[in-house]
Amino acid sequence: MKQLKRKTLYGALVQALGTGVALSVIATGAAAQQTQKVEKIEVTGSNIKRLDMETVAPVEIITRDQIERTGLPTVAEVIRNVPAAMSGSFNESFSNSFAPGASGVSLRGLGQKTTLVLINGRRTAGYGFAQNLQDTFVDLNSIPTSAVERIEILKDGASAIYGSDAIAGVVNIILRKDFKGLELNVSGGYAEGDWDTRLSGTWGMGDLAKDRWNVFGVVDYYKRDELLQSDTKFLHTRDMRGYEGGRNFQSLTGGGTWRQLSATNALTANHRAISECAGQVIDGPEAVRRGLIGAPAGNTAFNIPGNTFCSVDFKGQFSALPGTERVGFMGRGTKIFSDNMTGYVDVGYSQVKTDQTFQAASFVTTALQQTSVGLRPFAYTANFAPGSAGNPFTSNARYVGVQNDIGTRNQEITSDTFRILGGLTYTVGSWDFDSALSYSKNEIDQVGTGRLSLTGMSQALGIPSGLQPPIPLSSNSSYNLDRPSTNSQAVRDAITLEPVRKSESELKFIDTKASTELWQMAGGPAGLALGIEFRDESLKDRPDAAAQSGDILGQGITATDGSRTNTSIYGEISLPITRSIEAQLAARYDHYSDYGNSTTPKVGVKWRPLSTLVLRANWGKGFRAPTLVEISPSVATFFTQVADPNFGGAARNVSGSFAGNPNLEPEKSTSLTAGFVWEPTRDFSLGMSYYEINWKNIVVGNCCQDIVDSGDPTRVIRDPVTGEIVTVVGNFENQAKTEVKGIDLDARYAMSTDIGKFTGRVNWTYFDSFKENDTEVVGSNAGTNTIPRAKGVVGLDWDYRAFSATVNMNYTHGYHQTAASLASYMVPQDPQFQNGIYPEKVRHFRTVDIYARYNLNKNFQINASLVNAEDKTPPYDPGFSTTNLYDFSLFDIRGRQWRLGLKYTM
Repeated sequence: MKQLKRKTLYGALVQALGTGVALSVIATGAAAQQTQKVEKIEVTGSNIKRLDMETVAPVEIITRDQIERTGLPTVAEVIRNVPAAMSGSFNESFSNSFAPGASGVSLRGLGQKTTLVLINGRRTAGYGFAQNLQDTFVDLNSIPTSAVERIEILKDGASAIYGSDAIAGVVNIILRKDFKGLELNVSGGYAEGDWDTRLSGTWGMGDLAKDRWNVFGVVDYYKRDELLQSDTKFLHTRDMRGYEGGRNFQSLTGGGTWRQLSATNALTANHRAISECAGQVIDGPEAVRRGLIGAPAGNTAFNIPGNTFCSVDFKGQFSALPGTERVGFMGRGTKIFSDNMTGYVDVGYSQVKTDQTFQAASFVTTALQQTSVGLRPFAYTANFAPGSAGNPFTSNARYVGVQNDIGTRNQEITSDTFRILGGLTYTVGSWDFDSALSYSKNEIDQVGTGRLSLTGMSQALGIPSGLQPPIPLSSNSSYNLDRPSTNSQAVRDAITLEPVRKSESELKFIDTKASTELWQMAGGPAGLALGIEFRDESLKDRPDAAAQSGDILGQGITATDGSRTNTSIYGEISLPITRSIEAQLAARYDHYSDYGNSTTPKVGVKWRPLSTLVLRANWGKGFRAPTLVEISPSVATFFTQVADPNFGGAARNVSGSFAGNPNLEPEKSTSLTAGFVWEPTRDFSLGMSYYEINWKNIVVGNCCQDIVDSGDPTRVIRDPVTGEIVTVVGNFENQAKTEVKGIDLDARYAMSTDIGKFTGRVNWTYFDSFKENDTEVVGSNAGTNTIPRAKGVVGLDWDYRAFSATVNMNYTHGYHQTAASLASYMVPQDPQFQNGIYPEKVRHFRTVDIYARYNLNKNFQINASLVNAEDKTPPYDPGFSTTNLYDFSLFDIRGRQWRLGLKYTM
């Protein structure tokens, strides 16, 4: 009977919320006073079971019905649409990522590392690759959508309840607990010329009420074609001069251009496109006029009349949205042994394959070479002697870019995630226990193609053994740069590599938590929860041997081999001081085997001065333990640009490196929320909450300009001959701080008419301030992440007999463009830019989604959706990325998306 009672409570919750999407929990006073007896349950943000769904802390619930009515096919897309999920929520569209193929969530714009993702209130193994070189997170793509019962989002710091990572909040994904019968779903979608398919099946048997057991399983399959930038409305060309301040982002180097060198090795006026230029040959003044050169004429040799370049638009060499194929399974078995004991086993497995396309390799860049200070690059800027490899000049020349001869740099990422958890819920005296043992693992294989080998290129271009370019080369070359079509396949194979990167992330834990009622107070019995948890986690990220030795040109690496244990004890007490006042006190102690200890308290209070009004406030401390990437033996190398003071501040493309720092301390935070919920009738509710987060001791990769400016010779490695910077050696340090303030707004109004029930909804998040190291970045892209002032959803649901429909308007406020400098846009030779116009603000973004379904009979349902019905393109923002030209952590590059589905149940 316990499971049936839980369903009854959940049904009452759905009725109170309506069927809108992403609405905060606003339970009515009447609902809390229902005389129907229901079992107490646990709500995200508290370990004490309760009847009143409205807790002290603000929790937003997205029900299964609401998930369906978004019209979105995956859990990751649904969560990214939540207003509190701001920028920094990366998905697989971040193809040039150190953690490709995955989707995470970033609440409050603080990044994925500050949002704790749980499954059924417990942790699971994180993704094997770290985002931004250091941030570990849970891959939402590994969670099959059909297995999800609801999503609970705690928009408050929660380290006192859940421990590390819950600085910005918690996303708790609640999976189905039982199922009997059969449910089949099939749907297909179309956008920008590409298709996606989703199939799912759920089957179960056994009735918990009658048979006292239940076993069921869910299988979910999803496949989406790759979408190249050339296939999209927004990036079908890289000529962005149709946007305010936009320039042409076609490449002058990637197609293949020769530059003649003088005896002093300096650039002169002579340039020539390779004979088999696949792009458009243009001269210097034309390149400037078209915006292909960002600097004013006369400031660089590129602008001297008579120069010619091979201009190439790489729109067909970048994934706008990678192809993906996902198979997920979730199974659960439940057995009621007695009225006081129930056992359960959860098993989950998913495989996510992602196929990405990236720009063809170029060898005039940086490569990695082992030195005493770790991995560092060396410049492969070979000077070709007359006649070598097609050099068209009578003196030495430099070659820029590789013609698309060996193909694009593609990669296939296969991510396998396994999770098993067994537990018991049981009662001993007045105590209710929940004990569990779990093992989860994420394993990733990343296979790359089209990478250039330093060894292979050196041999093919005739570089004498033991010598390193730049040096004058002889004509002894087996690879023809000027006419790449003449190269044999054997020659091409000899210069390329297919590196394999592997990673394993494991989590093992055992825990027990118990709750009981203590003494009777004026408002009811005081509640107490106690718990203990032991975790063992490890991360092994292993790069390809060729990458680690520096044999792959232009590719950074990450390598980690770390493990640790964590022991936690925690407690929480609920004090119903009066019938209208409830207080919550919580504290947690965590001991980590690497950095040490953290203690985090929390205090919350809820006051109901009127039967229709609730006031609540919460204060608490939080922490984030350094990730295994940051604190364990690890190295990360990447490419960046610095201004070299030894060369008049000239920009230099260099590599940087981070190493794990065993002396790191945990990041710390203080959070405050305060607000109200007003529900004068069952059909109308209004909630508002103020939030404030002060986050300090943030671990950052300390690199690279500050180190260059310091002149530390042990950390700024220079070429002994030219004196130019080769690499900058940084490390992870506790250094930064962030302060966030804002307001959440939720409102709902329902109206019943002769033609059905209409429910209007508003869910809005507003940033009043967002300071990074005391610098205000709110409403701009100047910070670590883009921080729009506001993001929200306004929706309307219509339910009439067998028909239901939803319309949602999604809105993201515009923001100031300050990340890219004026020089990146202004081209004075073009009349369009004579007044120095450049994009001072990135426009707002608004889309409309439409969903409808109809129950043909008790077994069949047909549904259809139109996402981004107005076919809007994302706002142009080259300050975020000159490859994607929009913030892909906030916006979807796809235009209008059509979906049609059919569901069968029995």
